[in-house]
Amino acid sequence: MFNNRTSIIGGIIVLLLIANILNYFWSNWGLITIHAKDEPLGKVIKSIEWQGWVTIYSNIDPNEKITMDCDRVSLPEAMEDLSVNVDDTTGASATASTETNSGGGGRGGGFRGGGAQWHLGFFVAPTSADVKQEIRTFTEGADNTGDSRVYNFSTPLNMLGDEDTVPVSDPRQQIWPGLKMPPAPPAPPVDATAAASGTAPAAAPAAEEPPTTAQGYLRAFARQADIWIMAPSNWDPPVQNPPPPSSSIISAIRHFVSSEHGSVREAIILRGRPPRVAGDRPHGGYHGGGLDMSMMEDRVDNAINGLPPEARPAARERLAAEKQFQVETAALPPEQRMERMRNHMMERLMEGNNNWRRSPAKRAQMYAHVVQARTAATGK
Repeated sequence: MFNNRTSIIGGIIVLLLIANILNYFWSNWGLITIHAKDEPLGKVIKSIEWQGWVTIYSNIDPNEKITMDCDRVSLPEAMEDLSVNVDDTTGASATASTETNSGGGGRGGGFRGGGAQWHLGFFVAPTSADVKQEIRTFTEGADNTGDSRVYNFSTPLNMLGDEDTVPVSDPRQQIWPGLKMPPAPPAPPVDATAAASGTAPAAAPAAEEPPTTAQGYLRAFARQADIWIMAPSNWDPPVQNPPPPSSSIISAIRHFVSSEHGSVREAIILRGRPPRVAGDRPHGGYHGGGLDMSMMEDRVDNAINGLPPEARPAARERLAAEKQFQVETAALPPEQRMERMRNHMMERLMEGNNNWRRSPAKRAQMYAHVVQARTAATGK
């Protein structure tokens, strides 16, 4: 009797211990803890890969020293922390002909200020061997040879709020809403002088035609989701049927490439910012006195799918307000439009939105520039 009772109690204790161990691993599954002080980037990446169950490719020197601290955070938060702590002077050579640069650090487009960017990435090619070659081309930081194309568009989530109110979005939660073409560009304004002289007004630009080949659809995927795609430019088979909508951008791209008899590898991409060239300006963000919201809105809205459910309603309200601001601003005369945009950008700077996900050093530098600009504007 005594032995039986002892065995039962011992069994219960063992089961409780096993349950506690399983609960610990379940509650910490995929969470990442990094305490690095002047550690090689390659070592930090390996630790994130092991803890987050992901593959990470980078074109940054793996021996660069990294200092960062994070405790039991999600993969997106760990990658955001890593990207803003990469040395700002790291400038990887362009690895391919880039469809659209996204600028800045972190994942916020041209408005963030870390030393690197990270993305949900896809290497696409005709065969698995070609995919491996694309990866080598990227990681070795080879000079632009024109043999590959990169599709990546700016997705500035910082327009939705500051880093205290908007969590880091997980790009793996994005969807593929189906092909959507941008609206036709507006007709150019009528020149009164030319009209008076009988000169025919300039024709309105034609609407963009739907894609018919693989490269066109890879571009469409990147234009409607916050992702990064690299593919050899000579792989461009004709496509008969557009990829159908999917609840997962990852599944949509995998199925599309498979249907075209190609090979694809999904990974997390950490890339250094290429050096700026005089006169060069990244596309896809603020330009011409306003923000082109035709496809930007779709990318930002899709990226909101990666936020925690409780954060999505407020983010979409802010997106709607930003869109309304852009519509109202576009209707103003050019001088008023430029002035309103400058004031809007200054307000965002002072609110801290453009300090989003910056390293402490870059945050201090940016704040000094904002104070200097405000002093110059107000004379105070």
